[in-house]
Parts: sequence; C-alpha cells; structure tokens
Amino acid sequence: MKALVQFKILFLILSSIVLAGQLYAQAPDRTALARTGPYQVAYYTQLPPAAEFSAATLFFPANKAQAFGGVVIAPGYTEKQVNVQWWGYHLASHGYAVLVLDTNDPEEYPDRRADALMAGVAVLRGENTRMGSTLRGKILEGRIALMGHSMGGGGTLLAANEHSDQLKTIIPFTPWLPGADFSAVSVPTLVLAGEIDRIAAVKDHAWPHYESLTGAVPRMYLEVKGGNHYIANSMTDREDRNPNIDVHDLVGSMVVAWLKTFLDDDESYRELVFGDLPEADRVRISRLEFVE
Repeated sequence: MKALVQFKILFLILSSIVLAGQLYAQAPDRTALARTGPYQVAYYTQLPPAAEFSAATLFFPANKAQAFGGVVIAPGYTEKQVNVQWWGYHLASHGYAVLVLDTNDPEEYPDRRADALMAGVAVLRGENTRMGSTLRGKILEGRIALMGHSMGGGGTLLAANEHSDQLKTIIPFTPWLPGADFSAVSVPTLVLAGEIDRIAAVKDHAWPHYESLTGAVPRMYLEVKGGNHYIANSMTDREDRNPNIDVHDLVGSMVVAWLKTFLDDDESYRELVFGDLPEADRVRISRLEFVE
C-alpha cells in the first residue's frame, strides 16, 4: 500500500513537471527573451578562410542537444566585431549559431558587406559538414538569417535582394544605404531604427528601406524613441559609438521572438512579434509599422 501511495505521488510530480513544460512551451515569455537565454555559450575563431572577410567568431549554444539555425552578422562602417558582439552571446544563449565577422576593410561599402555576409553563410553552412568542426551535424543549413548594423544593415538588405532563396529572414538595424530599392527581398524582414539617428537618418534610410520591401511579407519597422545610430550595438570604450539609451532588452527580445517565429517556424512566438506590447515597451517606441 505504501509503495502504491509513493508511486501515485511520483506520478503526480512527474505529470506536473510535464504540464509545466507544456505550458511554458505554449506561452513564451517576453521578459525571458530579453535576458540571457537557457543555453551555455561557447565560441571559436579557427574557421576556414574566406576571401570576402578577414576574420570571424562563431558563437553557439554548447549544451543544446537539437540541431539549430544560424545567423551571420556584419558590423558597420569603420567598426569591428566588438561593436556588435553582444548579439553573438545573446542569440547563442537562445539557441542559435551566430557568426560575427570582420570585413576586409572597415571602410567597405554595403555591396562588399553583402558579399562578406553571403560568404559567412557559406562558412556557417560548411561547419555543419566539415571534418573536425565543433558544430558538425548541428547546424540546420536551411535555416539561416542575416543581420547587420549601418552599412552592414545596408549589406544585409542588398544580400537578401539578390539571395533571398538562400535565406529565411533578415534583420538590418539602423541600416545605411541611400536611394535603394529592396523590392526583390522576399523573406520576412525586421528593420530596427533610431528616431534621432544622425548618421543614417530614418527619413533617408531605414524608413524608405522598409517602404520598398514590397515583396517581404511579413515585415516590420520598429523605431526606438530617442534612439541614436547605435541602439542595437555593444557597449564599448568609444562613448560616441554607444547606445544613447538602454534598449537592449527591447530589441533583444523582439529579435529573438522574430527569429523563433521566422527562422525556427515556431508559431507560438508570433504573438510576441505582432501582439500588443507592454506599456513599458510602447513608450520607448516612436513608430511601429508592420505587415503580418
């Protein structure tokens, strides 16, 4: 009888754990996406060389059992990996392989950065099959996203304009490229912008970029109130290149929710992308437009 009671107690405990896990899976939490994710982050820099970029760091979720999608990120004009490297740690902690690259020349324009990004895609995919690769058999080669800052954001859009068939989604942040038409982009696109960007003014860059994305559905334009050119960048020792307001939680959670929805095809996150935002987030956004 005692053994039967113990078995029933154990069964109830296990059932509760399973139910809690199911409920968590069905109700993703925005606050959790803003913080460091559940996976341990590791990285390596010994990668096959690519003529289109000079160096890269590959971040990944070291303790994730399942295979995962990948993201390739390019920094902006005169920038290096360090200026966008927080994305490597943040996104890897939420379950992605993240290749953050250095361009051959920090002053390269967006077209060269587009080439570097697509070369990064090839390197990232190659790590899934390369003998000796830490990530051999772990990367889902059909699930690749691009991100980039400033001219890296312009490069992200250019790359998708020509190579949408090789990508699942893109996220340019405070992108720079005047007079461009991105109507050939056909993957879901999230454009992050800063209201008071003095380097890539939204009226000349991010907003017309978004308006030209007629083939990209879904698409979203999120403009941070009072945000400068560096809203989504890492903190560095260069004060003139640091975010002027702390919105890493806002952009970090939105980007993870976007990737979960459109890179992982997990519809349980869609509400976090297109649903009502908490008041604490709404007051930090000067403009939010989207086509779902």
